[in-house]
Amino acid sequence: MQLKCLGSSSSGNCYLLENKEECLVLEAGIPFKEVKKALDFNITKIVGVVISHSHGDHAKYCDEYPKAGIPIFKAYEIMTPNLEFGNFLIRPFKLEHDVECYGFYIMHQDMGRLVFATDTYYVKYHFSNVNHIMIECNYSQKIIDNRNHQGETVNALRDRVLQSHMELETCKDFVRANTTSDLYTVTLMHLSDSNSDERLFSEEINNIVAGAGTKVYVANKGVTIDLDRLPFH
Repeated sequence: MQLKCLGSSSSGNCYLLENKEECLVLEAGIPFKEVKKALDFNITKIVGVVISHSHGDHAKYCDEYPKAGIPIFKAYEIMTPNLEFGNFLIRPFKLEHDVECYGFYIMHQDMGRLVFATDTYYVKYHFSNVNHIMIECNYSQKIIDNRNHQGETVNALRDRVLQSHMELETCKDFVRANTTSDLYTVTLMHLSDSNSDERLFSEEINNIVAGAGTKVYVANKGVTIDLDRLPFH
């Protein structure tokens, strides 16, 4: 199983969980034509699309999929406790954003158990023996406060970020609480262009999981990550 990162920012979010036979699309914040290109135009392998919330950078292009006969799941509109798209089993869970928003606990025989959570200032759940974590790490409190003091951001924008996105220390707490010897990868998503530090964030998370042998990635556009069930354990 591979994770393909097609977009992970306020300009558009989309990720593919793909093996040779099938593909699950996470978020529809980029044009469908870009997804087609990433799949070499083999869209018949797309078994479904799941979307966390209604904001345009995550859902703008969701209407393009049903036109191609591809099922789409919006937990924020119709809540389903358990969902199956192909061989993917998906369980949504509530997140904390400024609109109705959900994360997803996803299982597949090729990758094991994956947690996906973005656009949330906190995740209240603990996940036992998770193999892969895809988690928002949007900003650093120190960076955003410094920019605010220098007049580079207005208070209203700063306050909105604090109330709707995940800060580095909160992300670290979540990763720490869910790290076991079964955790193979952590992928940091939705880093702010102006309030984050990719190198620092990666180092901070790596310091937490290094003892478990976990690999840390940042979901930059174009990145492909191996999510094999037993990649190195």
